[in-house]
Amino acid sequence: MGTQNKFLNFFDYIFVLRPLILIPVWDFFLIGNYLASPQNRFGLRPFLGLGVYTMLMGGVYILNQITDIDTDRLNKKLFILAEQFIPLKNAYIEMFLLWGASLFLSYFFGIQFFFVIIVSLIIGILYSVPPIKLKGNPFFDMLSNGIGYGIINFIAGWLMQRPFEWNLFFIFLPYFFSICAVFINTTIVDIEGDRKSGDITTSVLLGEKISYVLSSILMAGAVYTAIIKNDLICLIPAALSLPIFLYVAGYCLFTNKIKRNMTILSFRLPGLIFTIITCIIYPVLIPILLIVFAGMKIYYKNRFQLDYPTLARG
Repeated sequence: MGTQNKFLNFFDYIFVLRPLILIPVWDFFLIGNYLASPQNRFGLRPFLGLGVYTMLMGGVYILNQITDIDTDRLNKKLFILAEQFIPLKNAYIEMFLLWGASLFLSYFFGIQFFFVIIVSLIIGILYSVPPIKLKGNPFFDMLSNGIGYGIINFIAGWLMQRPFEWNLFFIFLPYFFSICAVFINTTIVDIEGDRKSGDITTSVLLGEKISYVLSSILMAGAVYTAIIKNDLICLIPAALSLPIFLYVAGYCLFTNKIKRNMTILSFRLPGLIFTIITCIIYPVLIPILLIVFAGMKIYYKNRFQLDYPTLARG
């Protein structure tokens, strides 16, 4: 039993990085790399850059959990820090080590990538830390996610192939819309806990009905702009997910209730489709994701007696 506990303690420090939501980071980084130069998408440089960006975001996710411990307890999720499986001091140490390594190594990929790492770090800190705490402010929570994941994340991958171009903000607009839509639905299922903790998220301010309508409009915007840009990579997940967004919106409008499982499906399905597309473009990602997914299944079953991750359960 002691050996097993030590084994699980070690993996606490890996899974506190939240590999499930690191997967979209990998997807968007690699898609940005692909859009920059499809014929040169393979090579060591993009994957080394992805490793640097992963360290940065892993540290950001630790900070998010540190500042969100009370909310996570209320929402009964992210147990590793909320239930003190890792001492808070150790979480801070891991976070600063990851950030320091990311900042140091990013410089070797050029000044533009170094600047993107700094911008991502600033957004990550502002997102979680008071008094600004973007995640607790309506619309700023959505916009910071849309910009961070839907633009900055893609630019980081793009820079592995080509220098920065101002039209990147237009190129990645469909992704910005889709990520904003997905984010809103993630906050809908957490409304009760966020209200109790004092976080005024977009969904807390607007309420369930208007939030569902807004997320549906944004996802429709992602479909529209992807069609205009002839971007099948974004169009496919956005178009396949839009009916679910419309369904949960209509259900809430007519019943005054949240269909929780379908709402969770609505914000997990786009990420799954993006991952499938990324694996088609980068087959080398497939064994990595299989290892991550199997590791999470085993870890959460042994550590928390949970069947996680799943597509449509909280």
